[in-house]
Amino acid sequence: MEKIKSYFKDWTMFEKSWLLISSVTMVVLSLMWGDSMIALLSGLAGIISVVLCAKGKIENYAFGLFQAVTYAYICFQSHIYGEVMYNILMVPMIIIGIISWKKNMADGNGEVKARNLTAKGWVILIVGSIAAVAGYSFILKLLDGEFALIDATSTILSVIATILMLARYSEQWVIVNMVSVVLWVMALMNGGEGSVTLLVMWTAYLFNSTYGYINWRKMAKENA
Repeated sequence: MEKIKSYFKDWTMFEKSWLLISSVTMVVLSLMWGDSMIALLSGLAGIISVVLCAKGKIENYAFGLFQAVTYAYICFQSHIYGEVMYNILMVPMIIIGIISWKKNMADGNGEVKARNLTAKGWVILIVGSIAAVAGYSFILKLLDGEFALIDATSTILSVIATILMLARYSEQWVIVNMVSVVLWVMALMNGGEGSVTLLVMWTAYLFNSTYGYINWRKMAKENA
């Protein structure tokens, strides 16, 4: 119990409340809609992971690993193959992330040292994203995947956001979640398994990304 209290001692009331409210909302809505247990566990792990990530806590990777494996399975059942490939790729990237973050932790508060992209970095990011989405969308169409363009956009931006996260850039928070919300709205309308829980999860991610971006910009300024 003392370890838990110590872990949360530098959290604000907003941060504690957001973690609790988002987790409880996920569980309640999932049970109300009768979603599968694997979708519930995956969504819950995902929400905890992104909240911890927004705080710059390295423990986010433990929950992220569980979420990646279970989410890949759910996406496979829904024929959203781009997300399947991405989440399989996430496993080794999580290991890389743990190593990278451990080498770049701020002293005293257990948070990672964040940083911001330069103007040149933004240009490379935008041009590279457009080219990658176009190419991957073409591949998914050849595989007869569902919602190829949306899936490709979500997957490519997720990969880029993950790379930015591994490299500790605050811009990871602004480029992916809205597309994923649209993707799972379409999956829900198509009757995909676990769609309700995962739609709630991505909507929570969207709100969390706003706080994450603000907090990481603040951390980056402190570390500059």
